[in-house]
Amino acid sequence: MSLLASLLEDITVQGRKVEDFLGNDSPSLYETGAWKYDDELLPREAWEASQMLMADCQQLIALLMPRKLKLMYESISNNAAVALEVACDLKVADKIAENGGEITLAQLAKACDTNEHKLGCTMRVLTHRHLFWEAAPDVFRNNRHSFELISGNGARECCLLETQEAYQVGPSWLKTMRDPKRMNSIEAKDGAFADVFGRGVLEYIFTPEGATCMTNMTVGVPWMSTITVAATRSDLPWDSYGSTICDVGAGLGSVMLEVKKTFPSLNTFKGYEQEMANGEIKLEVHDYFTPQETVADAYWFRGVIREYEDEVAAKVLANLKPALKKNPKARVFVNELFIPRLVVAQDKVNAAASQHTSRQQSGWPIVTQMQQLGGQQLFSGKERTFEEIKNIGEMAGLRFVKYHRFRMFTGAAEFELPSTPKL
Repeated sequence: MSLLASLLEDITVQGRKVEDFLGNDSPSLYETGAWKYDDELLPREAWEASQMLMADCQQLIALLMPRKLKLMYESISNNAAVALEVACDLKVADKIAENGGEITLAQLAKACDTNEHKLGCTMRVLTHRHLFWEAAPDVFRNNRHSFELISGNGARECCLLETQEAYQVGPSWLKTMRDPKRMNSIEAKDGAFADVFGRGVLEYIFTPEGATCMTNMTVGVPWMSTITVAATRSDLPWDSYGSTICDVGAGLGSVMLEVKKTFPSLNTFKGYEQEMANGEIKLEVHDYFTPQETVADAYWFRGVIREYEDEVAAKVLANLKPALKKNPKARVFVNELFIPRLVVAQDKVNAAASQHTSRQQSGWPIVTQMQQLGGQQLFSGKERTFEEIKNIGEMAGLRFVKYHRFRMFTGAAEFELPSTPKL
């Protein structure tokens, strides 16, 4: 069977699974109301089928494109970010809504105080990516996706963060990769962002020139995080590990707050010092570069390992051993983005892409791949594959138990203390 035949067959099978599950909940592109599963998670079986369907559709597009057009398309895809920045900065979604839900190109250009022809060219980049809707020649409406860009929920700010500062640092990724003094560094001072702005992003946002970036980050990132938090809360059986969770990290504890809402009987420790008015999380002072003494049933590391080289990350995990020895049944969860691989064996080249996709990696690979590369440009650090994170846990003297594939672009590797520690 040819690859084309395999893809068409698999798309039919997976598409029918998704359609059968959704029934009357089938999404629309041309309504402004949210789809049920814009904010909720698809049930696991339907989600897995949707992931396979999208993987195969992506491969089908690549298969049918002449190679000159494929390479041209990839090399100019940055213009989608250019167009989205324009729409977000000019508040196009707001202006459509304020005009009663529909606006002519001439009206839109006047409201945006810009050139009509250039704005039209920009809008058509977006409508062909199913952001906004050209309902008649030169007449634009919001669709389900663009409606989310209306000011007030953080979507616009998140997109501006990615299409402005994050976009500007992209060309410096190659510079850092070719610089002998910086190519092996994951420190912010040696990263792509510092190459452009003179300092790492977490320093830059506290400068006068970084004020807008600070706003976009503090308003936009929480908007994006809502769906990752939902997956984290739902895709781990938190109450099956015991009654006490220790969140080992330097964040605000927002994930544990959401977990506790779902599992109110859990006792939660946050391993750093900060006042929290609601009092739902017990705060303890701890430096994770020193041995952990707090005894818990589960230890949660969210976005910690990515900040360090392998040897340092392994030491952070190894510092849990004193506490783990006091409770040998305790589990350690490393929550990160797990870079997806698409490994195609020579004898399987005619099988659909979904048949090559490992379940031990992040979902939403088309988003995850952009996230992992963009995140390293913006924040530096080191994103890794499942195998690389598993190896760090084993370097720390822990035993890998299971990979939890979240219905989002992160996941969690579960570890435990071996019954017979490695010598």
